[in-house]
Amino acid sequence: MKKNLQHIDEIRFLIIHLILINHSIISYALILAKVDQSLISFWFEFTSPLLGMISGYLFFYGTEAHLGFLKKLKHRFSSLIIPYLVWSLGFFIIYFLLKDLSLKIFPGNYWYDPIKPITLKNAIDSLVHPPLVNFWYLQNLILIIPFNIIFYYLLKNRSISILFFILILFIYAYNPFSLYFSPRFLPCYLMGCYFGYHKIQIPRMSPTFGFLKPRTNLLMSFICLPIIIYISIQTGFFEYNGIFLILMKLAVVLFIIISIYYFLDLFPNGVVFKYLKKYKPYSFFLFAIHTFIFSLVQRPLFRLVGDLLGNKYFTLGFSLFTVIVVLVISLMLGIFIKKKFPLFFGFITGR
Repeated sequence: MKKNLQHIDEIRFLIIHLILINHSIISYALILAKVDQSLISFWFEFTSPLLGMISGYLFFYGTEAHLGFLKKLKHRFSSLIIPYLVWSLGFFIIYFLLKDLSLKIFPGNYWYDPIKPITLKNAIDSLVHPPLVNFWYLQNLILIIPFNIIFYYLLKNRSISILFFILILFIYAYNPFSLYFSPRFLPCYLMGCYFGYHKIQIPRMSPTFGFLKPRTNLLMSFICLPIIIYISIQTGFFEYNGIFLILMKLAVVLFIIISIYYFLDLFPNGVVFKYLKKYKPYSFFLFAIHTFIFSLVQRPLFRLVGDLLGNKYFTLGFSLFTVIVVLVISLMLGIFIKKKFPLFFGFITGR
């Protein structure tokens, strides 16, 4: 599977870009109720599941003989827990100070959370309910750590691990009782655990086509992209009700990650792959900071064109424009911090 791992960071970084699109549209929908709700489903239901599957895969890859849980815990502490604490507490202070200042300057409330006083109680509460909404995923990654020991021993027996996986799916499908972990996280995380532990590979493209292969690869890439977008739009509103819908969502996630892998594998010298490879060290920084930058950039821009945002297509186009603005600002800030303060950059990103 090592040959398949060569794209794992690029795939994860690409998915984070799609999450920017999610949060751009959601941020707007939370601010103004007149947004067309079909926009919210756009790429929404497979980005977090994809990250969950990759996380489970990497945690258990190559652990058949020995999990090395203490070593993994130490690594997770520096790469995940410390950054989570730093960003959550840091942005608790910055976020609410800016919200308070914003409400004093602007007459309208473009924030979807109430202002809280900066107290010890609210600071601790921010660790449970972080002001950066995308941190729910990191929260799931942290809280799943103790259960990974159980998963490891379940994975040693294929039949038992599959039965356990089916049991989890039925719990989410029919809700006999509540599980803390989001249905957009745990099923795909467990699937990734299984794939990683058993080193299940994404099959490489066969070279049988000979001289037709480059054209075939190009054709497949152009076919896969609209299919991915269509599937994500059509399935985004489906709830996790019933085993059929959950299995369908898992199938969509698998189809998409295989498609993304092939796309990157087929064009290793393409612009997209070169960009992802060059800037992937900033993937965590971008993931952590983008919703905060949206608050500072997207909402003032929305004020400038507020009367035009009732149009569905203009809203989508303008949201994508704000994604590019936020992406550029975030990467420039990350590059600056890493260049001038490399130790601090490593501390806040765990990389």
